[in-house]
Amino acid sequence: MLCFENDAGQIISYKEYVRLVWKSGARTDEDIMEALNKTLETGKVLNIYRLLVDQEFMQTCSVEVEVWFKYDWLTRARINFDFGAAAVLSGRSLLVRIATLGMLKHLIGDSTRLRIKVFHAGHEKQAIEWLLQQHPPQPRK
Repeated sequence: MLCFENDAGQIISYKEYVRLVWKSGARTDEDIMEALNKTLETGKVLNIYRLLVDQEFMQTCSVEVEVWFKYDWLTRARINFDFGAAAVLSGRSLLVRIATLGMLKHLIGDSTRLRIKVFHAGHEKQAIEWLLQQHPPQPRK
């Protein structure tokens, strides 16, 4: 079911996971931030802890969005709602792949709670199979 769409991407909910599909082409920082916020909201409302991020056609974003993602969005995601597992279909763009690796390094400190695995673009079936094997995160102590 399509839950949200703007110039940056679309959010589709499935029974077992939420999928964020980044679009190619022009989009604003506000569009990117809105799509990410709606992803968080969709997972929380539907009580879905698995996330599939499709970056195949994604373009790079601004430094401001990267900083916002690392220090605002991820903090809110950890406090308000835990995606227990995320599968990332890597982008075709080398710059997007490098940025993704940087974000993953930032997340290493929370790796006991969040399982993330990057799959090459085109390996959607393997990404979904892995994602569906992941169990809900344990409650915080």
